[in-house]
Amino acid sequence: MSDKFTPEFSRIVKTDEQVSAKEKLVIEANEKERAALAKRFELVSIDSLTAELTISTASNGEVTVRGPMNAEIVQNCVATLEPVPEVIEDTVEVLFSPHVSEEDLPSNPDDLEDLSEEELMALLDQPEPLVDGKIDVGEVVAQFLAVAMNPYPRKEDAELPTSVKTEEEAAEEKRPNPFAQLAGLKEQLEKKN
Repeated sequence: MSDKFTPEFSRIVKTDEQVSAKEKLVIEANEKERAALAKRFELVSIDSLTAELTISTASNGEVTVRGPMNAEIVQNCVATLEPVPEVIEDTVEVLFSPHVSEEDLPSNPDDLEDLSEEELMALLDQPEPLVDGKIDVGEVVAQFLAVAMNPYPRKEDAELPTSVKTEEEAAEEKRPNPFAQLAGLKEQLEKKN
C-alpha cells in the first residue's frame, strides 16, 4: 500500500499486543468516515457500515481476520442515474502473515501481465503481509465493501431510453446505403428510356 494513502475508515489492531490468541472486535464507521468512503467509491451515500470481527493469532504468527460485515449504501442507477439503495451482507476473511513482505507482492497491474493462470491463483491465495504486527481492519472492511457492492446498480424496471443509440448505430445511420443509391440510379435510368 502506498505511504501517501490515508484510509478514511482506519482501525488499527496491534496483534502483538493481543492478550489472548482470539479477540472479538466490533467496528462501525462514523458519519464523517462513511461520507469519505462514499466519495472514494463514488457512491451517493453509505448510511451504515459495521463489522463484527474475530482476530485469531496462530503460533506461527499468522493472523486471521474473519467476521460478518453489513452496510447500507446508495448508488446511482446505471440507466436512469436515480438513487438505488442496497443492503450488503458479506463475510470478511483475510489471512495476514509476518512471513510475507510487501516486496513479494506485485506493485502495479503491469506486473500481473506475464503471470500464468496458476501463478495468479497462487497470488490470490497468498496471505497479506503483516507489517510490524499491525492490521488496519477498517481498511480491510472498506475493501470488502468495495468488492461486495453491485457494480451495475439498476433501479427496478429501469430501461435505457429508446432514443439512446450507440456510436456504431449512429454512424451506421449516417453512412449511405449502397443498395439505396443503386435503386435510385436504376430509377433514373428507367426514366431516361
